[in-house]
Amino acid sequence: MYSVAVVEDEEKSFEALQRGLLRYESETGASFMVFRFKDAELFLTNYKANYNIIFMDIKLPGMDGLEAARRLRKLDENVALIFTTTMAQFAIKGYEVNAIDYFVKPYAYYDLKMRLDRVIKKFKDNDVCVKIPVAGGKKSVPSSDLLYIESSGHQLTYHTLTETITTRGEPVKELEKSLESAGFARCNNCYLVNLKHCKEINGDDVMIGKDTLKISRGKKQEFLAKFANFLHNGGSK
Repeated sequence: MYSVAVVEDEEKSFEALQRGLLRYESETGASFMVFRFKDAELFLTNYKANYNIIFMDIKLPGMDGLEAARRLRKLDENVALIFTTTMAQFAIKGYEVNAIDYFVKPYAYYDLKMRLDRVIKKFKDNDVCVKIPVAGGKKSVPSSDLLYIESSGHQLTYHTLTETITTRGEPVKELEKSLESAGFARCNNCYLVNLKHCKEINGDDVMIGKDTLKISRGKKQEFLAKFANFLHNGGSK
């Protein structure tokens, strides 16, 4: 799950970008949680470094996108920033504030896909490779594709974006140690979850992908603290 902020005042432009993100999700299996802001001041007010990707329009009411980006970088040096504009010559100034790319409106899906591919590849390059024992050897799965690991007796079930694999493996405590740096935490003794795919926490329930898992009383404080720290660090490790 990638957290995306879109700072865009034009309704048609926002809708076009949203359609592109939905198409990208359906074609690649990526998942986005999108937050929309109509002006830069609203976006920067009480800013938290919770986003993986920010799409910033340059021409905005009040504070323009370039000034907003300068202020943003004082708050968050690491978030992937992509400018959108109707005039490419203005977007080039974005490199002064460490924007990773820009593209010109109206949105063409190919341009959006190319940029998302590049950004997500950088995220995945930082993945931990999880080796799952299977018949005949081991299967390598990037940690970003892993939703959660379920422990039951001597069996482990790996729930990924595309499949479910049940096998015998190392104790979940050992997996917790090796995957903590990749943003995993236990919500109870049975589940080790990927915080990147945490869609919602509601009381004693956490939604991971399409599944709702229980947070145990004994693990709740630690789990919520790890999740808060994960978000504070920009939603990535």
